[in-house]
Amino acid sequence: MMLTNKKHPPHRPHPQVQQGITLIELMIALVIGLLATGAMLKVYVDSSRLYRFNEGLARIQENGRFATEFIRRDARVAGFWGCNHEAGLGNLIDANSNSYIDVQVGHVTGTNSDADSITFYGAGNSVATVSSNMTSPDSAISISRTGNLEKDDALLISDCETADIFQLTSDPSGSPSPPLEHEIDGSDANTSAELSKAYAAGSRLYPVRQTTYCIAPGADPEQPSLRRLTNPASSETCKDDGDELVEGIENIQVLFGEDTDADDEGTNGDGTANRYVDSDASGLDMDRVVSLRIFLLARSLNDNLTTEASPYYFVDPEAIIPTDKRLRKVFTTTITLRNKTG
Repeated sequence: MMLTNKKHPPHRPHPQVQQGITLIELMIALVIGLLATGAMLKVYVDSSRLYRFNEGLARIQENGRFATEFIRRDARVAGFWGCNHEAGLGNLIDANSNSYIDVQVGHVTGTNSDADSITFYGAGNSVATVSSNMTSPDSAISISRTGNLEKDDALLISDCETADIFQLTSDPSGSPSPPLEHEIDGSDANTSAELSKAYAAGSRLYPVRQTTYCIAPGADPEQPSLRRLTNPASSETCKDDGDELVEGIENIQVLFGEDTDADDEGTNGDGTANRYVDSDASGLDMDRVVSLRIFLLARSLNDNLTTEASPYYFVDPEAIIPTDKRLRKVFTTTITLRNKTG
C-alpha cells in the first residue's frame, strides 16, 4: 500500500465573511434607537401631562367642595336667635362698639358685583347655661360654662320667649380652672341699658356671629381665594381683612330665593322660593328670602393644563373664553335657610 503526504492549504477567510458593521448599518441602528427614545419620551410627556391634568382636576373638585361646605354651614344657621327664632330680640350693644352687630338688617345680606359677597347673621352653638335666677334685669349672670368666652364677645341670652344681645365686659380668663361659674355684669353691656328681663336658670347663652364671604387675592397674590370675615370691626373689610379659606376660587355669584307669598315681615308664606334674583333686583325683600342659590367658579392652581383655552359657562348662558389654559369647574348649590322656613 502506498501512502501519500497531502498538504492542506492554509485556511483563509472567505472574502464575503463580515468582520464588522458598515456605516449604513450604524446609521440604521441610530435611527431605530432615536425612534425608540422618541416614543418613550412621548409616553413620558403624555403621562406627565395626564398626571398634571388629573391632579389639577382633583384639586378643583376638592376646593369646590370645601368652599361650598363652608358657606352651607353658615347659611343653615343664619337667622338663628335661640330656641325660638320668632322671640323678641333686643340689641343692647352700643352702636359705636367694635362688638356691635346690626341684627336689624335681617338674617342675610349681599352685594352684587363681578364677584358677589354674602353676609350671614345669627347665633352659634350654646356656650353657657344660666345656673341661677337673676335677681333683676341689671344683675350679674351666673353661668355654667361649656365653651370658650372672651372679653368683649357679643352674646345672646334667650329663654325661648325673649332674647337679648349684650357684650361681655368682664374677663373670663381669671376664673378658676376648670371654670364652673363666671359672673357677667349685664348692666355693663351698655351704660344706659339693661336686659329686657331677669332671666331664669336654664336660659342659654350663644355667641353672636356676623360672617361675610367674598373673593380676594390670597397669600399668593396671583391666586384668587374664598375669604371669610367674622364679627368685623368698623374699619375691617372682607377683602382686606378676611381669613383665606380656599385658594383657587375665582368667582362667587349669589341668587336670593324669595317667597313672594309672604308678607312684609316674612311670615304667612309657604316657605318656598317663587323666584331667584340677585341682591339688586327690584322689589326684593330680604325678610322674605328663604333660600339661596350659590354659584362658585373654581380654577386650577397651575396654568397650561390644557393645550388650548377651554371655554366655560358661569351663570350667564354665553360661553366665556379665558386667556389662560387653566381648568375650571362651576359648583352650584341651593341652600334652604331653615330658620326662615320653620
